[in-house]
Amino acid sequence: MALDFHSLARGDALPPIALSVSAEEAAAYLDATGEPAERWEDAVPPLAQGALLLGALMEQLALPPGALHTGQEFAFLRAVAPGEPLEGRIAVAQHSERRGSVIAAFDLELRDADGEPVLRGRSTVIAPAREEGAPS
Repeated sequence: MALDFHSLARGDALPPIALSVSAEEAAAYLDATGEPAERWEDAVPPLAQGALLLGALMEQLALPPGALHTGQEFAFLRAVAPGEPLEGRIAVAQHSERRGSVIAAFDLELRDADGEPVLRGRSTVIAPAREEGAPS
């Protein structure tokens, strides 16, 4: 069952996410973006890692109608080989309501099998606040 966006609180951690980007998935990403595949023969394109982590976040979190992804930043700390097992960690860094909107920022991290970070990032979403009396 997906987590409710409005019920999140600063400091909440989502369940860990097991990820691995296969050579085929990396190739599909490169085909979709038009980026030359030669550059990434031995490594997963970094933005593909970030896109898959954000996709995993969306599988765990039910965004309300009208939600907007307003910001994204990534730091890629080392190259990742196709098929390398990774663990995604996502925590709520900010969750506040202002003027009828909820602003949520998520800290993102991908770690390798040794627990070392390979990616760090932050994603920000703004959505309409829940209306009074609406079910939670």
